[in-house]
Amino acid sequence: LAQAFLLESQGTAMGQCCGNSRKSGLPSNDTASIFKAYDANENGQLETSELAFFLRDAFPGTELSNEQLDELLREFDTDKSGTIGLNELHAFLRFYDPSSKTIRRKTALVVIDVQNDFISGTLAVQTSEEIVAIINNMRDQFDCVVISYDWHPHEHCSFVESANDGKVELKEKESVGTLKAFTQVTLLGDADRAEHPQMLYPRHAVQNTWGGECHKDLVVKPEDMSVYKGKKANIDSYSAFFDNCKANDTGLTKQLEDAGVTDVYCCGLVFDICVKSSALHGAEMGFRVSVIEDACKPLSESEVLPTKKVLNEAGVRVLTSAQAVAEVKQIKAAGNMALGDFIQQVAHHKNAAMLHKVEALSSHCLRG
Repeated sequence: LAQAFLLESQGTAMGQCCGNSRKSGLPSNDTASIFKAYDANENGQLETSELAFFLRDAFPGTELSNEQLDELLREFDTDKSGTIGLNELHAFLRFYDPSSKTIRRKTALVVIDVQNDFISGTLAVQTSEEIVAIINNMRDQFDCVVISYDWHPHEHCSFVESANDGKVELKEKESVGTLKAFTQVTLLGDADRAEHPQMLYPRHAVQNTWGGECHKDLVVKPEDMSVYKGKKANIDSYSAFFDNCKANDTGLTKQLEDAGVTDVYCCGLVFDICVKSSALHGAEMGFRVSVIEDACKPLSESEVLPTKKVLNEAGVRVLTSAQAVAEVKQIKAAGNMALGDFIQQVAHHKNAAMLHKVEALSSHCLRG
Protein backbone atom coordinates (compact mmCIF):
# COMPACT_ATOMS: atom_id res chain seq x y z
CA LEU A 1 0.00 0.00 0.00
CA ALA A 2 2.68 2.50 1.01
CA GLN A 3 4.81 1.58 -2.02
CA ALA A 4 1.90 2.08 -4.40
CA PHE A 5 1.15 5.39 -2.73
CA LEU A 6 4.72 6.57 -3.15
CA LEU A 7 4.71 5.74 -6.84
CA GLU A 8 1.47 7.59 -7.42
CA SER A 9 1.74 10.65 -5.14
CA GLN A 10 3.99 12.93 -7.19
CA GLY A 11 1.85 16.04 -7.66
CA THR A 12 3.14 19.58 -7.85
CA ALA A 13 1.64 20.33 -4.47
CA MET A 14 4.08 17.94 -2.79
CA GLY A 15 6.94 19.71 -4.48
CA GLN A 16 5.68 23.00 -3.08
CA CYS A 17 5.31 21.44 0.36
CA CYS A 18 8.74 19.96 0.53
CA GLY A 19 10.71 22.61 -1.29
CA ASN A 20 12.88 22.61 -4.37
CA SER A 21 15.55 20.44 -2.75
CA ARG A 22 13.26 17.42 -2.94
CA LYS A 23 13.29 15.25 -6.06
CA SER A 24 10.10 14.02 -7.65
CA GLY A 25 9.25 10.55 -6.36
CA LEU A 26 10.67 8.74 -3.35
CA PRO A 27 13.00 5.72 -3.39
CA SER A 28 11.24 4.03 -0.48
CA ASN A 29 8.09 2.10 0.33
CA ASP A 30 7.16 2.66 3.96
CA THR A 31 4.98 5.01 5.96
CA ALA A 32 8.00 6.65 7.58
CA SER A 33 9.29 7.80 4.20
CA ILE A 34 5.88 9.11 3.18
CA PHE A 35 5.70 10.98 6.48
CA LYS A 36 9.17 12.45 6.02
CA ALA A 37 8.30 13.65 2.53
CA TYR A 38 5.48 15.84 3.86
CA ASP A 39 7.02 16.89 7.19
CA ALA A 40 8.46 20.02 5.60
CA ASN A 41 9.56 21.68 8.85
CA GLU A 42 10.94 18.36 10.15
CA ASN A 43 9.28 18.71 13.56
CA GLY A 44 8.01 15.12 13.63
CA GLN A 45 4.38 16.15 13.09
CA LEU A 46 2.25 16.96 10.06
CA GLU A 47 0.80 20.42 10.56
CA THR A 48 -2.52 21.30 8.94
CA SER A 49 -0.83 22.84 5.89
CA GLU A 50 1.42 19.80 5.44
CA LEU A 51 -1.57 17.49 5.79
CA ALA A 52 -3.36 19.49 3.12
CA PHE A 53 -0.51 18.91 0.65
CA PHE A 54 -0.48 15.21 1.50
CA LEU A 55 -4.22 14.94 0.87
CA ARG A 56 -3.98 16.92 -2.37
CA ASP A 57 -1.46 14.43 -3.72
CA ALA A 58 -3.29 11.39 -2.36
CA PHE A 59 -6.65 12.53 -3.75
CA PRO A 60 -5.87 14.64 -6.85
CA GLY A 61 -8.67 16.88 -7.97
CA THR A 62 -10.31 16.89 -4.53
CA GLU A 63 -10.73 20.35 -3.06
CA LEU A 64 -11.28 20.41 0.69
CA SER A 65 -12.70 23.28 2.68
CA ASN A 66 -11.04 24.28 5.93
CA GLU A 67 -13.98 22.71 7.76
CA GLN A 68 -13.51 19.39 5.94
CA LEU A 69 -9.77 19.41 6.64
CA ASP A 70 -10.42 20.08 10.31
CA GLU A 71 -12.96 17.24 10.42
CA LEU A 72 -10.47 14.78 8.94
CA LEU A 73 -7.73 15.99 11.27
CA ARG A 74 -9.97 15.41 14.29
CA GLU A 75 -10.84 11.93 13.05
CA PHE A 76 -7.24 10.70 12.84
CA ASP A 77 -5.58 12.92 15.45
CA THR A 78 -5.84 10.23 18.11
CA ASP A 79 -3.68 11.99 20.70
CA LYS A 80 -5.58 15.28 20.18
CA SER A 81 -2.36 17.22 19.57
CA GLY A 82 -3.76 19.20 16.65
CA THR A 83 -1.31 17.50 14.29
CA ILE A 84 -0.81 14.10 12.65
CA GLY A 85 2.01 11.89 13.91
CA LEU A 86 3.65 8.91 12.26
CA ASN A 87 1.34 6.31 13.81
CA GLU A 88 -1.70 8.40 12.96
CA LEU A 89 -0.61 8.66 9.32
CA HIS A 90 -0.07 4.89 9.30
CA ALA A 91 -3.64 4.41 10.55
CA PHE A 92 -4.97 6.68 7.79
CA LEU A 93 -3.02 4.84 5.09
CA ARG A 94 -4.90 1.65 5.99
CA PHE A 95 -7.99 3.37 4.59
CA TYR A 96 -6.31 4.62 1.42
CA ASP A 97 -6.68 2.76 -1.87
CA PRO A 98 -3.85 4.08 -4.09
CA SER A 99 -5.17 2.46 -7.27
CA SER A 100 -8.46 4.36 -7.18
CA LYS A 101 -7.35 7.17 -4.86
CA THR A 102 -10.38 6.57 -2.67
CA ILE A 103 -11.15 5.54 0.90
CA ARG A 104 -11.86 1.87 1.46
CA ARG A 105 -12.89 -0.03 4.59
CA LYS A 106 -12.62 -3.70 5.44
CA THR A 107 -13.98 -5.44 8.52
CA ALA A 108 -12.72 -8.24 10.74
CA LEU A 109 -14.43 -10.15 13.53
CA VAL A 110 -11.92 -11.17 16.21
CA VAL A 111 -13.30 -14.10 18.22
CA ILE A 112 -11.42 -14.24 21.51
CA ASP A 113 -10.92 -17.38 23.61
CA VAL A 114 -14.20 -19.20 22.94
CA GLN A 115 -12.54 -22.33 24.31
CA ASN A 116 -13.76 -25.23 26.39
CA ASP A 117 -12.04 -24.29 29.64
CA PHE A 118 -13.77 -20.89 29.65
CA ILE A 119 -17.17 -22.42 28.93
CA SER A 120 -17.39 -25.68 30.86
CA GLY A 121 -13.86 -26.37 32.07
CA THR A 122 -11.50 -25.16 34.79
CA LEU A 123 -12.24 -21.45 34.34
CA ALA A 124 -15.86 -21.70 33.22
CA VAL A 125 -17.91 -18.53 32.90
CA GLN A 126 -21.58 -18.92 33.69
CA THR A 127 -23.91 -19.04 30.63
CA SER A 128 -20.96 -18.39 28.30
CA GLU A 129 -22.15 -21.09 25.91
CA GLU A 130 -24.91 -18.68 24.86
CA ILE A 131 -22.54 -16.53 22.84
CA VAL A 132 -21.56 -19.35 20.45
CA ALA A 133 -24.76 -19.16 18.40
CA ILE A 134 -24.60 -15.35 18.29
CA ILE A 135 -21.05 -15.46 16.93
CA ASN A 136 -21.94 -18.17 14.41
CA ASN A 137 -24.96 -16.24 13.15
CA MET A 138 -23.04 -13.03 12.42
CA ARG A 139 -19.55 -14.20 11.46
CA ASP A 140 -20.14 -14.44 7.72
CA GLN A 141 -21.12 -10.77 7.51
CA PHE A 142 -17.50 -9.74 8.12
CA ASP A 143 -14.78 -9.63 5.49
CA CYS A 144 -12.38 -11.60 7.72
CA VAL A 145 -12.63 -13.70 10.87
CA VAL A 146 -9.82 -14.21 13.36
CA ILE A 147 -9.91 -16.98 15.96
CA SER A 148 -7.79 -16.11 19.00
CA TYR A 149 -6.66 -18.88 21.33
CA ASP A 150 -5.34 -18.70 24.86
CA TRP A 151 -2.54 -21.24 24.44
CA HIS A 152 -0.46 -21.91 27.53
CA PRO A 153 2.26 -24.44 28.31
CA HIS A 154 1.47 -26.81 31.19
CA GLU A 155 3.55 -24.73 33.58
CA HIS A 156 2.64 -21.07 33.22
CA CYS A 157 3.08 -17.94 35.29
CA SER A 158 -0.70 -17.37 35.46
CA PHE A 159 -1.42 -20.82 36.94
CA VAL A 160 -1.89 -21.03 40.69
CA GLU A 161 -0.76 -24.66 40.51
CA SER A 162 2.55 -23.65 38.91
CA ALA A 163 3.05 -20.88 41.46
CA ASN A 164 2.46 -23.20 44.40
CA ASP A 165 4.82 -25.78 42.91
CA GLY A 166 7.61 -23.20 42.85
CA LYS A 167 7.68 -23.07 39.05
CA VAL A 168 7.11 -19.30 38.96
CA GLU A 169 9.55 -16.66 40.24
CA LEU A 170 7.45 -14.57 42.61
CA LYS A 171 8.20 -11.65 44.88
CA GLU A 172 5.89 -13.20 47.50
CA LYS A 173 8.14 -16.21 48.18
CA GLU A 174 6.68 -16.73 51.64
CA SER A 175 3.26 -17.47 50.13
CA VAL A 176 4.38 -20.23 47.76
CA GLY A 177 2.44 -23.40 48.53
CA THR A 178 -0.55 -21.59 50.02
CA LEU A 179 -1.64 -19.33 47.18
CA LYS A 180 -5.28 -19.37 46.11
CA ALA A 181 -6.78 -18.81 42.66
CA PHE A 182 -7.64 -15.19 41.89
CA THR A 183 -4.84 -13.91 44.08
CA GLN A 184 -2.68 -11.16 42.62
CA VAL A 185 1.06 -11.70 42.94
CA THR A 186 4.18 -10.00 41.59
CA LEU A 187 6.26 -11.73 38.94
CA LEU A 188 9.95 -10.97 39.28
CA GLY A 189 11.55 -9.37 36.25
CA ASP A 190 13.59 -11.42 33.81
CA ALA A 191 15.37 -10.92 30.50
CA ASP A 192 12.05 -10.97 28.62
CA ARG A 193 9.97 -8.53 30.65
CA ALA A 194 9.93 -6.28 33.71
CA GLU A 195 8.58 -7.11 37.15
CA HIS A 196 4.82 -6.77 37.08
CA PRO A 197 1.58 -7.88 38.79
CA GLN A 198 -0.10 -11.10 37.76
CA MET A 199 -3.46 -12.58 38.67
CA LEU A 200 -3.34 -16.31 39.37
CA TYR A 201 -5.98 -18.57 37.82
CA PRO A 202 -6.68 -22.30 37.81
CA ARG A 203 -4.71 -24.10 35.09
CA HIS A 204 -6.54 -23.47 31.81
CA ALA A 205 -6.26 -23.52 28.02
CA VAL A 206 -3.19 -25.74 28.00
CA GLN A 207 -1.72 -26.34 24.56
CA ASN A 208 -3.05 -29.42 22.72
CA THR A 209 -5.64 -30.30 25.35
CA TRP A 210 -9.44 -30.42 25.33
CA GLY A 211 -9.55 -27.27 27.45
CA GLY A 212 -7.61 -25.35 24.82
CA GLU A 213 -9.91 -26.37 21.97
CA CYS A 214 -12.69 -24.14 20.70
CA HIS A 215 -16.21 -25.04 21.78
CA LYS A 216 -17.49 -27.88 19.60
CA ASP A 217 -20.30 -25.75 18.11
CA LEU A 218 -18.21 -22.70 17.27
CA VAL A 219 -17.90 -22.36 13.50
CA VAL A 220 -14.24 -22.26 12.50
CA LYS A 221 -13.39 -22.25 8.80
CA PRO A 222 -10.10 -23.08 7.04
CA GLU A 223 -9.83 -19.53 5.70
CA ASP A 224 -10.09 -17.98 9.17
CA MET A 225 -6.98 -16.30 10.51
CA SER A 226 -5.73 -17.49 13.89
CA VAL A 227 -3.57 -16.18 16.68
CA TYR A 228 -2.17 -18.01 19.71
CA LYS A 229 -1.42 -16.00 22.82
CA GLY A 230 0.17 -16.72 26.18
CA LYS A 231 2.48 -19.31 24.65
CA LYS A 232 5.49 -18.35 26.77
CA ALA A 233 5.70 -19.72 30.30
CA ASN A 234 6.98 -16.52 31.88
CA ILE A 235 4.40 -14.00 30.66
CA ASP A 236 0.64 -13.90 30.28
CA SER A 237 -1.21 -12.45 27.32
CA TYR A 238 -4.75 -11.23 27.80
CA SER A 239 -4.69 -9.32 24.52
CA ALA A 240 -4.81 -10.96 21.10
CA PHE A 241 -2.28 -8.34 19.94
CA PHE A 242 0.47 -8.29 22.61
CA ASP A 243 1.41 -9.92 25.87
CA ASN A 244 0.54 -8.11 29.09
CA CYS A 245 3.61 -5.87 29.06
CA LYS A 246 4.02 -5.61 25.28
CA ALA A 247 7.27 -7.54 25.40
CA ASN A 248 6.06 -9.84 22.59
CA ASP A 249 3.81 -9.29 19.57
CA THR A 250 1.38 -12.07 18.62
CA GLY A 251 1.48 -11.10 14.93
CA LEU A 252 -2.20 -10.14 14.79
CA THR A 253 -1.52 -6.55 13.71
CA LYS A 254 0.43 -7.75 10.68
CA GLN A 255 -2.22 -10.30 9.75
CA LEU A 256 -4.91 -7.62 9.83
CA GLU A 257 -2.79 -5.14 7.92
CA ASP A 258 -1.89 -7.71 5.28
CA ALA A 259 -5.61 -8.39 4.85
CA GLY A 260 -6.32 -4.65 4.49
CA VAL A 261 -8.53 -4.51 7.59
CA THR A 262 -9.53 -1.10 8.92
CA ASP A 263 -12.43 -1.92 11.28
CA VAL A 264 -12.09 -4.54 14.03
CA TYR A 265 -15.00 -6.00 15.99
CA CYS A 266 -14.10 -7.98 19.11
CA CYS A 267 -16.21 -10.63 20.83
CA GLY A 268 -15.71 -13.68 23.04
CA LEU A 269 -14.39 -14.43 26.51
CA VAL A 270 -14.13 -12.69 28.74
CA PHE A 271 -15.51 -9.19 28.32
CA ASP A 272 -13.68 -7.63 31.27
CA ILE A 273 -10.25 -9.17 30.67
CA CYS A 274 -9.17 -10.57 27.32
CA VAL A 275 -11.79 -8.88 25.15
CA LYS A 276 -11.13 -5.56 26.85
CA SER A 277 -7.37 -5.90 26.51
CA SER A 278 -7.59 -6.89 22.85
CA ALA A 279 -9.87 -3.95 22.07
CA LEU A 280 -7.54 -1.50 23.80
CA HIS A 281 -4.49 -2.75 21.96
CA GLY A 282 -6.37 -2.80 18.67
CA ALA A 283 -7.29 0.85 19.18
CA GLU A 284 -3.72 1.65 20.09
CA MET A 285 -2.56 0.11 16.81
CA GLY A 286 -4.82 2.48 14.90
CA PHE A 287 -7.76 0.23 14.02
CA ARG A 288 -11.35 1.35 14.46
CA VAL A 289 -12.44 -1.00 17.22
CA SER A 290 -15.84 -2.02 18.54
CA VAL A 291 -16.81 -4.64 21.10
CA ILE A 292 -19.98 -6.68 20.53
CA GLU A 293 -21.39 -6.97 24.02
CA ASP A 294 -24.02 -9.68 23.58
CA ALA A 295 -21.35 -11.87 21.93
CA CYS A 296 -19.25 -11.65 25.11
CA LYS A 297 -19.55 -12.73 28.73
CA PRO A 298 -17.73 -11.17 31.68
CA LEU A 299 -15.82 -13.06 34.33
CA SER A 300 -17.20 -10.62 36.90
CA GLU A 301 -20.49 -8.77 36.46
CA SER A 302 -19.21 -6.02 38.75
CA GLU A 303 -16.50 -5.21 36.19
CA VAL A 304 -18.87 -4.63 33.27
CA LEU A 305 -19.52 -0.94 33.86
CA PRO A 306 -15.86 -0.10 34.71
CA THR A 307 -14.81 -1.96 31.56
CA LYS A 308 -17.25 0.01 29.44
CA LYS A 309 -15.88 3.22 30.92
CA VAL A 310 -12.30 2.26 30.03
CA LEU A 311 -13.33 1.27 26.52
CA ASN A 312 -15.24 4.49 26.02
CA GLU A 313 -12.26 6.55 27.16
CA ALA A 314 -10.12 4.67 24.62
CA GLY A 315 -12.56 5.39 21.81
CA VAL A 316 -13.81 1.79 21.59
CA ARG A 317 -17.53 1.52 20.99
CA VAL A 318 -19.69 -1.14 22.64
CA LEU A 319 -22.40 -2.40 20.29
CA THR A 320 -25.00 -5.14 20.08
CA SER A 321 -24.61 -7.86 17.48
CA ALA A 322 -27.56 -6.39 15.56
CA GLN A 323 -25.88 -2.96 15.49
CA ALA A 324 -22.56 -4.45 14.41
CA VAL A 325 -24.11 -6.47 11.57
CA ALA A 326 -26.09 -3.45 10.35
CA GLU A 327 -22.94 -1.33 10.36
CA VAL A 328 -20.87 -3.93 8.52
CA LYS A 329 -23.56 -4.26 5.86
CA GLN A 330 -23.52 -0.50 5.45
CA ILE A 331 -19.74 -0.47 5.05
CA LYS A 332 -19.95 -3.17 2.38
CA ALA A 333 -22.76 -1.40 0.54
CA ALA A 334 -20.86 1.88 0.49
CA GLY A 335 -17.82 0.34 -1.20
CA ASN A 336 -14.90 2.64 -1.88
CA MET A 337 -15.70 6.23 -1.07
CA ALA A 338 -14.46 9.58 -2.33
CA LEU A 339 -12.63 11.51 0.35
CA GLY A 340 -15.38 14.12 0.56
CA ASP A 341 -18.03 11.44 1.10
CA PHE A 342 -15.92 9.84 3.81
CA ILE A 343 -15.54 13.15 5.62
CA GLN A 344 -19.29 13.70 5.40
CA GLN A 345 -19.86 10.27 6.94
CA VAL A 346 -17.43 11.14 9.73
CA ALA A 347 -19.28 14.38 10.40
CA HIS A 348 -22.53 12.45 10.82
CA HIS A 349 -21.00 10.42 13.62
CA LYS A 350 -19.47 13.14 15.80
CA ASN A 351 -20.48 11.29 18.95
CA ALA A 352 -18.36 8.29 18.03
CA ALA A 353 -15.26 8.47 20.23
CA MET A 354 -11.79 8.62 18.76
CA LEU A 355 -9.19 5.92 19.08
CA HIS A 356 -7.28 5.66 22.31
CA LYS A 357 -4.33 7.98 22.85
CA VAL A 358 -1.22 5.98 21.98
CA GLU A 359 0.83 7.29 24.87
CA ALA A 360 -1.80 6.18 27.39
CA LEU A 361 -1.43 2.53 26.41
CA SER A 362 2.19 2.29 25.28
CA SER A 363 3.36 1.25 28.75
CA HIS A 364 0.09 -0.38 29.75
CA CYS A 365 0.76 -3.49 31.80
CA LEU A 366 -2.66 -5.02 32.12
CA ARG A 367 -4.17 -6.12 35.36
CA GLY A 368 -6.80 -8.75 35.92
